[in-house]
Amino acid sequence: MTTNAAHIHAGLMSQIACGDKQALELLYKTVSPRLFGMILRIVRRRDWAEEILHDTFIQIWQTALYYDAQRSEPQIWLNHIARNRAIDYLRKHENRCCSVDDINEAEEISQLPLTADDVHQEAKRLQHCMEHLPSEQRQSIALAYYRGLSQTEIALSLNQPEGTVKSWIRRALIHLRECIGL
Repeated sequence: MTTNAAHIHAGLMSQIACGDKQALELLYKTVSPRLFGMILRIVRRRDWAEEILHDTFIQIWQTALYYDAQRSEPQIWLNHIARNRAIDYLRKHENRCCSVDDINEAEEISQLPLTADDVHQEAKRLQHCMEHLPSEQRQSIALAYYRGLSQTEIALSLNQPEGTVKSWIRRALIHLRECIGL
């Protein structure tokens, strides 16, 4: 991308942050083909890619205020949002693709009653695993899963880059999964 286009897109991002719908429309016209192509390569379904592109621009509209031109060019920031939306969409839908046998097995397991002792043991195991996380990972997980904050909100709360927070959460989840034995 030329620096002129980056400068124009940065200006549009500033206008969008101020609530300018026409700036959003202009940004959409200029970058949506590239974003759509990237999303389509990830999800490989046109209908999903269209939905994700729509969600991406909703997120851009809602989070434009947080864009920092000092950290990255607008296209990089926009690509990041679109890519993450596509990956999140795939993760959300991957559990829907399973066989009838898998569904029946899951239903049978879910019908088994959990005792209070089972729940207590699981809670103790989770607490033990959480205690062995580095403090920044533990804090990120707590904010995400106990307070329901998004990764963007956690990054703002902890005054850290969003990518750092995402890495902390990812590493923490990997550790917890291994520690608990899933």
